[in-house]
Amino acid sequence: MSSEYITSLFNARSLFSTYVAIPICILGITSELFSVIVFLSLKTFRQNSCAFYLMSMSSFNFIRLLFGVSFNVMSMAFPINWTSVLFYFCRLRTSLIGFSYLSAIICLCLAVIDQYFATCSRPYWQKWSNIKVAHRVTIIITIICMLHAISFLIFFNQLSSSNTATCISSNPTFLQYYVYGYFFTFGTVLPLIAVIFGIMSFRNARTLTTRTNPLIRRELDKQLTVMVLVEICVYVCTYIPFLISNAFSSLNTSYDPVFLAQLNLINAFTFTLFIVTHGNSFFTYVCVSKRFRRQAKYVLYDIYINRCRQNRIVPNHVEIQIVIDSGR
Repeated sequence: MSSEYITSLFNARSLFSTYVAIPICILGITSELFSVIVFLSLKTFRQNSCAFYLMSMSSFNFIRLLFGVSFNVMSMAFPINWTSVLFYFCRLRTSLIGFSYLSAIICLCLAVIDQYFATCSRPYWQKWSNIKVAHRVTIIITIICMLHAISFLIFFNQLSSSNTATCISSNPTFLQYYVYGYFFTFGTVLPLIAVIFGIMSFRNARTLTTRTNPLIRRELDKQLTVMVLVEICVYVCTYIPFLISNAFSSLNTSYDPVFLAQLNLINAFTFTLFIVTHGNSFFTYVCVSKRFRRQAKYVLYDIYINRCRQNRIVPNHVEIQIVIDSGR
């Protein structure tokens, strides 16, 4: 009876991953790619420090989804043995995932803090909302996160027996740091800081109409404030379930097959929410900001799609002209 129950749980996990997790992963990769394209295509965003942080966050999320989450989703959906493929790639991939995750959450915090500076009434704090400062801070954060990711390259030295697409650490000390320091500290303290500054940014944004700032700048600050506030809310709501289940799985010492099958099914649900954590930016911005919807339509449709259509039409005209000239 227990073997049939375990098999049914495994099949439910596989079906859920195939029809829910994989489409969400594809949408998440598309979402982060579209966000980067929109932020890079408009001068308004390229010259704004908060938008630069959001663009950097989307870039890191795209790396994590493409090189990390996609492999995990495929291993949940299909019984693929990745051992021969990922044994030597395991450490490098895990290091890249750790680097992109930490960089993304720090960039999100910096975006919220930057928006607080931008909406602050004191000129001293406003000067810190600067694109040059954003470039320098992002470079420093990237270097620090790369150095931190070296520890993953060293200590994540074997493949998991339950999921051969996932690396685990055989060092108990580093495992304690990974659970309590990496996930609990960075995963809770940094979002908490972002929430605090987000609330203060919202209070500042309500007073923007009474200031003498240019109208375009006020509208942009309001737009970005709403975007980062909703982004951090989505992050907190989708990350907490994964944080709990992942920490429980990492510290679990039970080898009961029924319990492990139940835990794997729960992890599939929470991991799917985790995909939304790092793959929601474009769709979130489109839903909460009417101005961003117009900007996204202009970039994706008016610029790129129409340009592709023109590139397809122009050769036909050239060909017709050549035929006419040759007929003469």
